[in-house]
Amino acid sequence: MDRFGSSRLRIVWTLVSLLLAGLALGSIQGFGPDSSQLVIFRTAIPVGSDAPGIALENLSRFIYTLMPAILVLGGFLALSDWMSSGSRGERFKGLLLGTLLAFVHGLFLSQVAMLPVLAAAFKFFGNPLGHAGMTGPWNRILQADLNGVILGLQLLLWTGVLGLLLKSNRGLAILGAYSLAAIGKILAWVGEWGADLELPKWVVKSSAFLGHTLPTESLPSDALAWSALPLAIGGPILLAALLLLLPSKSGKGPARKGKA
Repeated sequence: MDRFGSSRLRIVWTLVSLLLAGLALGSIQGFGPDSSQLVIFRTAIPVGSDAPGIALENLSRFIYTLMPAILVLGGFLALSDWMSSGSRGERFKGLLLGTLLAFVHGLFLSQVAMLPVLAAAFKFFGNPLGHAGMTGPWNRILQADLNGVILGLQLLLWTGVLGLLLKSNRGLAILGAYSLAAIGKILAWVGEWGADLELPKWVVKSSAFLGHTLPTESLPSDALAWSALPLAIGGPILLAALLLLLPSKSGKGPARKGKA
């Protein structure tokens, strides 16, 4: 696990998150009496006629943006190095075991980073285990967290695939993965609504297939399509395995025999 970050990093990350969570608990007082204001540091901040809805929308969007970024940045570089160095067996070990460890490490960092957000949600919406249970605002917050984690896993896998292709500058693989997420969103929309637009069936089916394979951005509150997960996760892993089977360039030509 130290390949993806030291124990000191995880300790400091946790302490900073706890500090921010304490700051959120101490600074946020909730909403004004007419639900048109946020009360922070005992100062009323007017935001409109639906302050709870605005706060919930912004918290959900913040979660959905933050979780994938932490998952990708927390494990991409070490995972790419593992998959591109050593023998072929070591590279396959990096693909399988390295992906799992990178996801676990990113999951730890992302969920610890959720502590300040959960503290803010507690001050805004109250106890999640109260009489309303986990419905309403808390359901949307947890759904945004789950969607962000799944999107982060997809982006992590695709950055690994693109990192095998862009060996000279693996940082561009992150940009490529986010670009694929934007394309996947369009393809998923075509796969869902293409039939209503009277598009050819092969276009609709191909778009739906690629939309499930590529990382796909959605709304933070959208229900997760569990049936599409095997393709969304297995697709990039299979593609990375095929790339690892290709012979690697040694960089040196065959040795020439000198004349006697």
